[in-house]
This record gives sequence, C-alpha cells and structure tokens, in this order.
Amino acid sequence: MDKEKIKVIIDTDPGVDDITALSFAFVEERLDIKLLTISYGNLDVYTETRNACHLLDIFNKDIPLVTGYPKRYSDSLENAIFLHGRDGTGKYIPPKETIRKPIKKDVADAMYEVLLENPHEITMVILGPHTNFARLLIRHPDAKDLIKDVLMMGASPNGIKVDPNHKSFNIRTDPNAFKYTVDAKLPITLCPSRIGRDTTHFTFKQVNQISKMNDVGKMLSLTYQTYWEPHYKDKRIANCDLSTIYYLLYPEIYKTENATIDVDVDKNPGKVTAKFDKNGNAKFIMKVNRKKFMKIVFNQIHKFDGITIENLKRQ
Repeated sequence: MDKEKIKVIIDTDPGVDDITALSFAFVEERLDIKLLTISYGNLDVYTETRNACHLLDIFNKDIPLVTGYPKRYSDSLENAIFLHGRDGTGKYIPPKETIRKPIKKDVADAMYEVLLENPHEITMVILGPHTNFARLLIRHPDAKDLIKDVLMMGASPNGIKVDPNHKSFNIRTDPNAFKYTVDAKLPITLCPSRIGRDTTHFTFKQVNQISKMNDVGKMLSLTYQTYWEPHYKDKRIANCDLSTIYYLLYPEIYKTENATIDVDVDKNPGKVTAKFDKNGNAKFIMKVNRKKFMKIVFNQIHKFDGITIENLKRQ
C-alpha cells in the first residue's frame, strides 16, 4: 500500500543549502508541494526567486512560485552573500533568465488560498526567516486555524559545536517575525542549526563523490565551493535545510524532545530559549542517525541521473 502524500508549502531563501534541499525534495514522490514562496534571507527575494525558478526548469516542475515580502519585520539587513556568493549559488553560474516565472500575487494571499483549498492538511515548511509566515498571520489571522503544523529550520538554544552562543541566521535576521510563529501556538517542530552542521554535514570526500555522480551532483558541488562551514577544523558543508525536509519523510531516523520555546526580540534579538519538558509547545529535533541519513541521500542522488543541465557546459 502506497503511503499517503504529504502536502506542503515550502517557504525558502535559495541560497546554497536551500538549493540542495529543494533538489532532493523535487524527486520525492511522497512530497506534494502545493506552493513555493521566497523569503528575504540569504539574499534579496528577487535573486532567490531566479534561483528557485531555475531549479524548477532543471527538474521540469510546474510548482506555483511566489516572490515573498521584500522587507522584514525587524531592523536587520543581514544577508549571507559571503557564504552563498553574489548569485546565491556559490561557484555555479545560473542563467539570467528562466523559463518559469513567479506568479504575481501577494505571498500571504497565495499561502492563504492554498490553505483554504486544503484545510488542516498543509505542513508549512519554513527554511528561511519567518517574514512571509508572519505576513500570512497578520493579513489572514484565521490562517492558523487551517494549518496542520509547522516544520522549520532554525533556532540554536544550545548553540553549535564550535560556538555555544550561536544564534540561528533564520531567527536573528527577523526575530519579530519568528515571534508571530511562536505566539500562534501551532504544532511546531524545529530542526536546530547544529543538526545540519554537526551531524548531517557533507564531508570534503562526500562533496567530491557527489560531483562525479551526475549533472545535478556536479551543480551542487559547484555551489558548495563558497559554502564550506567557517570555524570548523575540517571542510564540511552544512545540511540544515535538507535535514529539515527529511524529517517529514523519514521521521524514524530522528529523535525529538518537547520543549517550551520563546525568542528574545529586545536585549539579544534572535536568541531562542528552550525549556525541555513533556508538555512543551514545540518539538526539537535532538538527534539524527547519520549513517542512515547518508544512505538515503546517496540513494536519492541516483534519481538525478536522467537530468541534463545545459548551463553546466558553459562553466
């Protein structure tokens, strides 16, 4: 018996890590992506939109895509160009024009329409800052009664291996927006930054292996060339966003704990606190079986075998 498809809206800021997550998501038959929305995170929403549309072209997908809100609910103007490169694609050079284009709708209205069509069936997958989701909750307050649950990448209550005071990029760039998520009191699962950096990361050897497997693997390896995780002694590529997506599909390899969460928007903007208790308002992903995670990843890379990326020939 086939497993039921999982209906999602993916809010994303492509970005190297998002490009990896979306590439793997696009070949997952059990994932029913109803809408892609682009958040102001790693780069500006317009560059990120081009990147997402290019991916849709590569994978020949006709998933509706909407450019998100170009401002934030907080004062931060921080981006991550220093890691992702000017185009957000590392050393891979995307085309300036794409076949697929974004739909011209307000991002909150586009999300709301999908929720109305699929009440209590949609998991909101948030891979970037929460700006678009906050806009949805502000513009359509009843939206929270239509959402099944929220799965998000971000929050670092215990830091990461090399920095115990680390604040997650996705939270610190718009903590006021994340506060709307917390206050909505929806069922929420968080994949903290340290999972992708400390457990499910690609090693230098794995990146080299991926580069030789097929065109998509080569493209991904090119994106990684500016994305090596800073401050770690070894060369590694964080897999934060893919780890989040895979929780939906392969929960059996993850371990979670309940926690009550909050976020500081004043004294230390973006700092998430978590009090772990069985009655908490959220689930934190605490562990992932690295061996099983990597086995799934490298099996799935073979699903890219039939895909040709013409743009690679010019690089």
